[in-house]
Amino acid sequence: MARFMPKELAAGYGRFRSGRFIEEASRYRDLAAGQTPRTLIIACADSRVDPATIFAAGPGELFVVRNVAAIVPPCDASGGYHGTSAAIEFAVTGLNVANVVVMGHGQCGGISASLAAAEHRPVGRFIGPWVGLIDGIRDELIAHTPGQDKDQRQRALELMAVKQSLDNLMTFPFIAAAVDAGTLELAGAWFSILEGELHWLDWDTGAFERVES
Repeated sequence: MARFMPKELAAGYGRFRSGRFIEEASRYRDLAAGQTPRTLIIACADSRVDPATIFAAGPGELFVVRNVAAIVPPCDASGGYHGTSAAIEFAVTGLNVANVVVMGHGQCGGISASLAAAEHRPVGRFIGPWVGLIDGIRDELIAHTPGQDKDQRQRALELMAVKQSLDNLMTFPFIAAAVDAGTLELAGAWFSILEGELHWLDWDTGAFERVES
Protein backbone atom coordinates (compact mmCIF):
# COMPACT_ATOMS: atom_id res chain seq x y z
CA MET A 1 0.00 0.00 0.00
CA ALA A 2 1.26 3.47 -0.87
CA ARG A 3 2.40 5.38 2.17
CA PHE A 4 -0.36 7.46 3.80
CA MET A 5 -3.01 6.10 1.42
CA PRO A 6 -6.27 5.55 3.36
CA LYS A 7 -6.87 1.83 3.85
CA GLU A 8 -10.39 1.93 2.40
CA LEU A 9 -9.12 3.59 -0.79
CA ALA A 10 -6.28 1.12 -1.13
CA ALA A 11 -8.70 -1.77 -0.67
CA GLY A 12 -11.07 -0.33 -3.26
CA TYR A 13 -8.27 0.18 -5.75
CA GLY A 14 -7.22 -3.42 -5.23
CA ARG A 15 -10.75 -4.60 -6.03
CA PHE A 16 -10.78 -2.39 -9.13
CA ARG A 17 -7.48 -3.75 -10.43
CA SER A 18 -8.39 -7.37 -9.79
CA GLY A 19 -12.00 -7.07 -10.91
CA ARG A 20 -13.48 -4.34 -13.08
CA PHE A 21 -10.26 -3.32 -14.78
CA ILE A 22 -9.59 -6.88 -15.92
CA GLU A 23 -13.17 -7.20 -17.15
CA GLU A 24 -13.01 -3.91 -19.07
CA ALA A 25 -9.34 -3.67 -19.99
CA SER A 26 -10.13 -3.30 -23.69
CA ARG A 27 -12.52 -0.43 -22.96
CA TYR A 28 -9.85 1.39 -20.96
CA ARG A 29 -7.39 0.94 -23.82
CA ASP A 30 -9.90 2.53 -26.19
CA LEU A 31 -10.64 5.34 -23.74
CA ALA A 32 -6.94 6.17 -23.52
CA ALA A 33 -7.30 7.56 -27.03
CA GLY A 34 -10.17 9.88 -26.07
CA GLN A 35 -13.68 10.12 -24.68
CA THR A 36 -17.01 10.39 -26.49
CA PRO A 37 -19.75 10.51 -23.84
CA ARG A 38 -23.23 11.35 -25.10
CA THR A 39 -24.54 12.76 -21.84
CA LEU A 40 -23.43 15.44 -19.41
CA ILE A 41 -24.92 15.07 -15.94
CA ILE A 42 -24.78 17.97 -13.50
CA ALA A 43 -25.27 16.42 -10.08
CA CYS A 44 -24.75 17.15 -6.41
CA ALA A 45 -21.43 16.39 -4.72
CA ASP A 46 -23.34 14.35 -2.11
CA SER A 47 -21.60 10.99 -1.57
CA ARG A 48 -24.94 9.15 -1.70
CA VAL A 49 -25.86 10.25 -5.21
CA ASP A 50 -23.36 8.94 -7.75
CA PRO A 51 -24.67 9.26 -11.34
CA ALA A 52 -22.51 6.39 -12.61
CA THR A 53 -24.02 4.11 -9.98
CA ILE A 54 -27.61 5.28 -10.51
CA PHE A 55 -27.41 4.80 -14.28
CA ALA A 56 -25.14 1.73 -14.10
CA ALA A 57 -22.76 3.51 -16.47
CA GLY A 58 -19.42 2.15 -17.57
CA PRO A 59 -16.19 4.12 -17.96
CA GLY A 60 -16.45 6.85 -20.58
CA GLU A 61 -20.25 6.78 -20.84
CA LEU A 62 -21.06 9.86 -18.74
CA PHE A 63 -19.40 13.25 -18.38
CA VAL A 64 -20.23 14.28 -14.83
CA VAL A 65 -20.01 17.66 -13.11
CA ARG A 66 -20.71 17.69 -9.39
CA ASN A 67 -21.09 20.59 -7.01
CA VAL A 68 -23.11 21.58 -3.95
CA ALA A 69 -26.83 21.16 -4.77
CA ALA A 70 -26.24 20.54 -8.51
CA ILE A 71 -26.54 24.26 -9.20
CA VAL A 72 -25.87 25.74 -12.62
CA PRO A 73 -24.95 29.43 -12.33
CA PRO A 74 -26.17 31.83 -15.02
CA CYS A 75 -23.71 32.64 -17.78
CA ASP A 76 -21.19 35.23 -16.65
CA ALA A 77 -18.85 36.65 -19.27
CA SER A 78 -16.97 38.84 -16.80
CA GLY A 79 -14.36 36.18 -16.07
CA GLY A 80 -13.30 34.66 -12.76
CA TYR A 81 -13.24 31.08 -11.59
CA HIS A 82 -16.19 29.12 -12.91
CA GLY A 83 -15.48 25.40 -12.59
CA THR A 84 -19.03 24.31 -13.35
CA SER A 85 -19.38 26.66 -16.32
CA ALA A 86 -16.02 25.55 -17.72
CA ALA A 87 -17.00 21.89 -17.50
CA ILE A 88 -20.34 22.59 -19.20
CA GLU A 89 -18.60 24.49 -21.99
CA PHE A 90 -16.13 21.66 -22.55
CA ALA A 91 -18.84 19.00 -22.60
CA VAL A 92 -21.04 20.88 -25.08
CA THR A 93 -18.50 22.54 -27.36
CA GLY A 94 -15.59 20.13 -27.00
CA LEU A 95 -17.20 16.73 -26.56
CA ASN A 96 -20.44 17.57 -28.39
CA VAL A 97 -22.66 15.76 -25.91
CA ALA A 98 -26.24 15.21 -27.06
CA ASN A 99 -27.89 15.49 -23.65
CA VAL A 100 -27.49 17.60 -20.53
CA VAL A 101 -29.24 16.39 -17.38
CA VAL A 102 -29.50 18.40 -14.17
CA MET A 103 -30.12 15.93 -11.33
CA GLY A 104 -31.14 17.02 -7.86
CA HIS A 105 -31.89 14.66 -4.99
CA GLY A 106 -33.68 14.19 -1.68
CA GLN A 107 -32.19 15.31 1.63
CA CYS A 108 -29.83 17.66 -0.20
CA GLY A 109 -27.52 19.46 2.22
CA GLY A 110 -27.06 22.40 -0.14
CA ILE A 111 -30.79 22.97 -0.31
CA SER A 112 -30.98 22.67 3.48
CA ALA A 113 -28.26 25.32 3.70
CA SER A 114 -30.28 27.65 1.49
CA LEU A 115 -33.31 27.28 3.75
CA ALA A 116 -31.13 27.76 6.83
CA ALA A 117 -29.70 30.97 5.36
CA ALA A 118 -33.24 32.29 4.99
CA GLU A 119 -33.45 32.05 8.79
CA HIS A 120 -30.10 33.85 9.12
CA ARG A 121 -28.35 30.75 10.39
CA PRO A 122 -24.64 30.37 9.43
CA VAL A 123 -24.07 28.00 6.51
CA GLY A 124 -20.41 28.51 5.63
CA ARG A 125 -18.14 31.12 4.11
CA PHE A 126 -18.13 29.52 0.66
CA ILE A 127 -21.38 27.56 0.80
CA GLY A 128 -23.44 30.66 1.59
CA PRO A 129 -22.66 32.62 -1.59
CA TRP A 130 -22.97 29.49 -3.72
CA VAL A 131 -26.42 28.49 -2.52
CA GLY A 132 -27.27 32.18 -2.65
CA LEU A 133 -27.75 31.58 -6.37
CA ILE A 134 -31.17 30.13 -5.52
CA ASP A 135 -32.19 32.85 -3.03
CA GLY A 136 -34.83 34.19 -5.41
CA ILE A 137 -36.79 30.97 -5.84
CA ARG A 138 -36.31 30.08 -2.17
CA ASP A 139 -37.78 33.38 -1.03
CA GLU A 140 -40.65 32.99 -3.50
CA LEU A 141 -41.37 29.51 -2.16
CA ILE A 142 -41.36 30.67 1.46
CA ALA A 143 -43.59 33.64 0.68
CA HIS A 144 -46.17 31.48 -1.08
CA THR A 145 -46.16 28.55 1.38
CA PRO A 146 -46.45 29.95 4.90
CA GLY A 147 -46.55 27.21 7.49
CA GLN A 148 -45.51 24.53 5.02
CA ASP A 149 -44.08 21.33 6.48
CA LYS A 150 -40.27 21.42 6.64
CA ASP A 151 -39.79 18.25 4.58
CA GLN A 152 -42.29 19.37 1.95
CA ARG A 153 -40.54 22.72 1.60
CA GLN A 154 -37.16 20.99 1.32
CA ARG A 155 -38.36 18.76 -1.51
CA ALA A 156 -40.17 21.61 -3.26
CA LEU A 157 -36.99 23.69 -3.30
CA GLU A 158 -34.95 20.71 -4.51
CA LEU A 159 -37.24 20.45 -7.53
CA MET A 160 -37.38 24.19 -8.11
CA ALA A 161 -33.58 24.39 -8.05
CA VAL A 162 -33.37 21.85 -10.85
CA LYS A 163 -35.74 23.93 -12.97
CA GLN A 164 -33.80 27.13 -12.29
CA SER A 165 -30.56 25.44 -13.29
CA LEU A 166 -32.19 24.37 -16.56
CA ASP A 167 -33.23 27.99 -17.14
CA ASN A 168 -29.69 29.12 -16.36
CA LEU A 169 -28.27 26.66 -18.88
CA MET A 170 -30.17 28.48 -21.60
CA THR A 171 -28.32 31.72 -20.74
CA PHE A 172 -25.15 30.18 -22.19
CA PRO A 173 -25.12 31.15 -25.90
CA PHE A 174 -23.52 27.89 -27.03
CA ILE A 175 -26.21 25.88 -25.25
CA ALA A 176 -29.08 27.98 -26.59
CA ALA A 177 -27.66 27.64 -30.10
CA ALA A 178 -27.30 23.86 -29.81
CA VAL A 179 -30.81 23.46 -28.41
CA ASP A 180 -32.24 25.63 -31.20
CA ALA A 181 -30.33 23.57 -33.77
CA GLY A 182 -31.76 20.35 -32.36
CA THR A 183 -28.35 18.89 -31.52
CA LEU A 184 -28.73 19.17 -27.75
CA GLU A 185 -31.52 18.23 -25.35
CA LEU A 186 -31.88 19.41 -21.77
CA ALA A 187 -33.51 17.34 -19.03
CA GLY A 188 -34.23 17.57 -15.32
CA ALA A 189 -34.21 14.73 -12.80
CA TRP A 190 -34.54 14.18 -9.06
CA PHE A 191 -33.35 11.10 -7.18
CA SER A 192 -34.91 9.76 -4.00
CA ILE A 193 -32.19 8.32 -1.79
CA LEU A 194 -34.67 6.60 0.48
CA GLU A 195 -36.54 4.74 -2.26
CA GLY A 196 -33.71 4.55 -4.80
CA GLU A 197 -36.13 5.98 -7.37
CA LEU A 198 -35.53 8.46 -10.17
CA HIS A 199 -38.04 11.14 -11.13
CA TRP A 200 -37.84 12.78 -14.58
CA LEU A 201 -39.10 16.24 -15.51
CA ASP A 202 -42.03 16.28 -17.93
CA TRP A 203 -41.57 19.47 -19.93
CA ASP A 204 -45.26 19.62 -20.85
CA THR A 205 -46.65 19.45 -17.31
CA GLY A 206 -43.69 20.75 -15.33
CA ALA A 207 -44.00 17.77 -12.98
CA PHE A 208 -41.35 15.25 -12.03
CA GLU A 209 -42.65 11.79 -12.90
CA ARG A 210 -41.29 8.60 -11.35
CA VAL A 211 -39.33 6.53 -13.88
CA GLU A 212 -40.56 2.97 -14.15
CA SER A 213 -37.69 0.50 -13.94
